[in-house]
Amino acid sequence: MLEASKKAAVKFGIDTSLIEKKTDTRKNIEILGNDLTFLSVREFERTKHVHRLHPYLGKFIPQLVELFLRKYFKKGNTILDPFSGSGTALVEANVLGMNSIGMELSPFNALIQEVKTKRYNTPEVELEIKDALKRVKSFSYGLKWKSGEFFDKCIDRFETDSEYLKKWFSERALQEILFYRSIIKDYKNQDILKIILSRAARSARLIPHYDLARPKKPVRETYWCIKHNRHCQPIDEAFKFINRYSWDTIKRLKEFDKLRTNA
Repeated sequence: MLEASKKAAVKFGIDTSLIEKKTDTRKNIEILGNDLTFLSVREFERTKHVHRLHPYLGKFIPQLVELFLRKYFKKGNTILDPFSGSGTALVEANVLGMNSIGMELSPFNALIQEVKTKRYNTPEVELEIKDALKRVKSFSYGLKWKSGEFFDKCIDRFETDSEYLKKWFSERALQEILFYRSIIKDYKNQDILKIILSRAARSARLIPHYDLARPKKPVRETYWCIKHNRHCQPIDEAFKFINRYSWDTIKRLKEFDKLRTNA
């Protein structure tokens, strides 16, 4: 294994001997120049720029894709990804000046890919994201002062027939989510706002902080959080996530815009 990977393995308590036994890391290094463990690649490097616009379970880390693209293709080539998932290969190919075609069955995955790879008017996008954020902030602020019976009779209340949404979100979070969804139609770059909303809704569910990927049931009471090593309260709002991911999306789109090519 590479020395950097060995050091990272020790840090995280990973058994390097088991890795050596299961995989031929020496051969990987000889052929590809990398042991393919990527243990030393830090989280912020694995999720650089648009790769983190929306979570996607089981995606390749971009460093692995980049390694194979550099090894077997060159600038100007065209690659085909027949199961393109969240678009990791498409993004990395673009950065390297390679044309790419992605095929994907899931409409939502295709939406993620399009948002990651499309060339945007970034000042325009930034203005729209900020405007939508300002509107949902005003709406959320109003909700803070509406509680109990008054909240139930609020004329600004949004309704939904979805039992799933009613089950997995607090009343306040659900109202913020439904309001944001209602204003998306007012903007040109609607797909980006949909991704921000989806990412925020994923985080705003009534779930433990340590179980974002596969929660089995909603949490509505104080619970012991193994992530923070203390008692935590159920998530009560969506706005803080909409706010966080709005600014994060602006930053990531700008970062990729500086790297992207005309491929």
